[in-house]
Amino acid sequence: MRGKGGHGVEDDSKKQLESINQQIKDLVGIYRGAVSRLGMSENELWIWYSLIFMDGDYSQQDICVMWSLSKQTVNTIISNLVRKGFAFLEAIPGTRNRKEIRLTQAGKDYGESVVRPLFEVERRAIERLSAGERMACNAAFGKYIGFLREEMYGTDT
Repeated sequence: MRGKGGHGVEDDSKKQLESINQQIKDLVGIYRGAVSRLGMSENELWIWYSLIFMDGDYSQQDICVMWSLSKQTVNTIISNLVRKGFAFLEAIPGTRNRKEIRLTQAGKDYGESVVRPLFEVERRAIERLSAGERMACNAAFGKYIGFLREEMYGTDT
């Protein structure tokens, strides 16, 4: 079977995959540069992002799942936030040892000052796409990730 321009469907898929992978690497590079300027790790950024901008209360386990981070990585970062007076852990009633991460006022102030400018840049960039483009991009990328997960691990979870 041939696609446009005489290229086989396999060739088209290969070129599209190369393009998607390059775009993902470009995106990672953008964030890597941003966190370098902020003086923190990428993992620390995503934890701050969760605690400042995402609705809800989160435990360390929630953040591990949300950002695909190891328990050790999240524990180390949260322990540092606690040590610096930016956060504290609060027991979740009815659980054995789950604790929610709570920011102190100093943590909220610091997190806002560091993460808010990045969030605003992201917001301005995404809003340059039409609502339809945002929806299509989100839907297609989510579907691709689900299929990739199935192919790699044999499951969609």
